[in-house]
Amino acid sequence: MDSPFTGKPMFRYQEVRSLSFRKESFEIVFQAFKCEDTEELFENDELATLNYNQLVNQYRAKYNIPFPE
Repeated sequence: MDSPFTGKPMFRYQEVRSLSFRKESFEIVFQAFKCEDTEELFENDELATLNYNQLVNQYRAKYNIPFPE
């Protein structure tokens, strides 16, 4: 993915981040693309879905909610 600011290729960035889901906090490995020049983070649809699924899956595991599979 190229940076919308500079047009240069961005690298994939990961960090452990605490996010809220249904008034509870869960730690996930947040993934995004990072612009080297501006240090802005960007998600595409694929990474946004991946981050969301991590969050929902932890909620499901905590409350023993069956997974769709």
